[in-house]
Amino acid sequence: MASMASRTLRALARPTTTPFLLSARYASSKPPAPPASTPKPSTASTSDAPAAQEHAVLEPPKDKDGAYIVPPLSRPPGIPFPPSTDPVTWARRREQLMDKERRRAERRALIKEASQGYFHDYNLARKANGGKLWVGPPVLIREDMANYFPDISGKALTGETVHTTDLFRGKVSLVSILNTRISEEHVQSFVQPVLEDWEGQPLFNYITINHQDNALKSMLVSFFVSGLKRTIPKERWGTYIFASGEWSSIDITGPLGMENKILGYVFLVDENAKVRWAGCATAQPKEVEDLRRATAVLLRRKLGTSEPRQ
Repeated sequence: MASMASRTLRALARPTTTPFLLSARYASSKPPAPPASTPKPSTASTSDAPAAQEHAVLEPPKDKDGAYIVPPLSRPPGIPFPPSTDPVTWARRREQLMDKERRRAERRALIKEASQGYFHDYNLARKANGGKLWVGPPVLIREDMANYFPDISGKALTGETVHTTDLFRGKVSLVSILNTRISEEHVQSFVQPVLEDWEGQPLFNYITINHQDNALKSMLVSFFVSGLKRTIPKERWGTYIFASGEWSSIDITGPLGMENKILGYVFLVDENAKVRWAGCATAQPKEVEDLRRATAVLLRRKLGTSEPRQ
């Protein structure tokens, strides 16, 4: 056994020749010496290169002026079928439970939610552009391409239970969805100019949905109803809705593109409950003008006039 071991050691010590096309991972780890005319790179530049490359990958893309680029809205938000105020029957629930595609979508949504930390949405909202997910479209979404706004119910400031589907009938509606002070500032940056243009017009609706998915937060918000009534004009009480409970990512948040619940969202909905425009987070100046123009187009069509309201 000793002689076999000695023969093995002599064989390993014997010099070998490396083929020209041998893979680099089998070649010697010692790099060849650079030519005399080629200066060796400095230690600082080589050590900084990986860090700079990693920084470039993590940073969002920027334009030529150095501003962060937010992608445009990629698809018409909403659901593909008209909403209904009827309660979900057992037959409909059974049909949903037997739907394989729906079960797969729910499973994907649960896995995604479980893989994210508790402060995931907060951390995204602290990034560039306040975590803005997308930029609203420059023009109205075509009616034949638009999807429907899902039915959302809740208690209005008047104390009555109302459905958004009922409020949409026969009117052009501007819908804002909020749940925090930050999201309230977001929607105000969109809706305030539009309200200055059209508030008081009988064919125009402004609907606010204050959604609290946490039962404790929902109870705390209910304690401040009297304070809200002092700050919100009485004519808006019937369209200020408190919605509580977890919203389905398959039926509401996913179709509406509400990937971050910390942000505020704004939707322009026509009389057929179709979403014709959408915005999120803090409004860009161009988005404000686009929303004002889109609202004016829908209302002028409904009023039967081509002249803008003065």
